[in-house]
Amino acid sequence: MKQNFELTIGIEVHVVLNSKTKMFSPSKSSHDDTINTHISPIDLGHPGIMPSPNKVCIEKGIVLANALGMEISKDIAFDRKNYFYQDLPKGFQITQQFKPIGKKGEILLENGHKVQITRIHLEEDTAKQIIENNEILLDYNRSGMPLIEIVTEPCIRNGKDAALFLKELRRILIFNNISDAKMEEGSMRADVNISIKPIGSSKFGTRVEIKNINSINNVEKAINFEFEEQVKKTLKNEQILMCTKKFNDKTSETEFMRLKTTDVDYHYMVEPNIFFRKISNDFIASIIENNYVDLSNIKNKLVQEKISNEYINLLLDNHFLYKQFEKINNKVKNSSETIRWLCIELIGALTKINKNINDFPLEKFDSIAEIITLLQENKINGKQAKEIIKFLIETNKSVNEIIEENNFKQITDLNILKPILEKYFLENKKMLDQYNDRPERVEKFFVGMVMKDTNGQANPDITMNLLKNMLKNG
Repeated sequence: MKQNFELTIGIEVHVVLNSKTKMFSPSKSSHDDTINTHISPIDLGHPGIMPSPNKVCIEKGIVLANALGMEISKDIAFDRKNYFYQDLPKGFQITQQFKPIGKKGEILLENGHKVQITRIHLEEDTAKQIIENNEILLDYNRSGMPLIEIVTEPCIRNGKDAALFLKELRRILIFNNISDAKMEEGSMRADVNISIKPIGSSKFGTRVEIKNINSINNVEKAINFEFEEQVKKTLKNEQILMCTKKFNDKTSETEFMRLKTTDVDYHYMVEPNIFFRKISNDFIASIIENNYVDLSNIKNKLVQEKISNEYINLLLDNHFLYKQFEKINNKVKNSSETIRWLCIELIGALTKINKNINDFPLEKFDSIAEIITLLQENKINGKQAKEIIKFLIETNKSVNEIIEENNFKQITDLNILKPILEKYFLENKKMLDQYNDRPERVEKFFVGMVMKDTNGQANPDITMNLLKNMLKNG
């Protein structure tokens, strides 16, 4: 019966910006350091404080607004969002209610659907709550950290599109150095608002909010579960309460947290301690020119290089891997070979020992380019290249040291290979006589004998070409 209901989804995403200092204070912006070590009077809301906007964060807001095709505000102003909670030391949050840095944008999903974005605005984060022994402890390192909030229209119709939206947004944030967007660490947090209504109805159903979902996969799971729950309740004539829920990733279910009886009145007011600023078109243009990375250009370039969608998505979902791909491919000028040895062979070898690409030392990626170059020059073969990668993972030795120690040098000299083939021709005349009827079998046999005779050092391609020429010429 759920096919008779339409799902309506809106998403609010909070993103921690990549900046050295907080949004309005000179304190270090870091959630990894020792608890309560990066705090200033501004972060704690002491009397007489004078917050000052972080210019780098404003620039990142401009870049994101441009990436989302938004109208960029030329008025930089901030407001107070007044409410009391234990993790908000000032009793208000500094945000952008009246003049958000970006309005009316969209993201095109890989399935062709579009997600409209209402606004993005800059603001500060609250302190982090830690519950121990039934007590709430506060880490003020997070208080004042710079955020951008991205608010969509209620235009998403299923969990898959919601996941694709977050995936594409995450790519934009990372490639443009706006945020590391790690949902598992809290630097990208998604709140999902869900309601259902009968198909054809113009009236929205009761909205349920699911807070702080910690992965893109869980966003899709949370939406799918909540959709099923609301349909069941509707069919049983049970009331759907306006409430806030959380997602339990162990049970893959949403769980009730608290009721939302009415919309909260935050008594927004202009922040009196931050001066209103105007920015010029030239300033906006220079920020975009120097910082904006167009993902569509990157995608088109990868398509032109005949890389499959599977590996394009792999590269775009892992910025570190993409940077290594670019670095290696700029040296070897062969994207298919770079994909093979970086994304298939190297990652495959790491996966076998329960490691990932980030465990491979940064300085060793040049060795992958070296391996590809040696392959192109017929100085090693594919089997040897795979062995070299294993040694690179297991040891601190260079490619040349591995080749020398394991006698991986290729034999390419025709004056060495030809006498070996002639010897096996004489010893295997019956096999040789089958060439006209079964050429592939004969070729495979003689190349195999040469490889065995040379302990795998004969270059197979050169050996094969030599063999064909010798058979052709009698």
